[in-house]
Amino acid sequence: MGANSQQGWALFIFIIGFTFLPAGLAYLGPIFAILGLVCLVVSAVWFIRIRPLEFGEQDKSARIEPSAIKSKRAV
Repeated sequence: MGANSQQGWALFIFIIGFTFLPAGLAYLGPIFAILGLVCLVVSAVWFIRIRPLEFGEQDKSARIEPSAIKSKRAV
């Protein structure tokens, strides 16, 4: 669902809000529409809040040094 658990929960809240908003507008009533809108706003704020984690310091062991890359010849 997401790259980490916070993104997964924020995506889950977004899906709930995306479901409740139109269902509340069409059939279930204004309570569900308001709940869906609140869920969408909460998930947007949550995504914005955890956005800086994407560009944090990465694991140095995952980096590939340019000197380690060997060129391959076509055979």
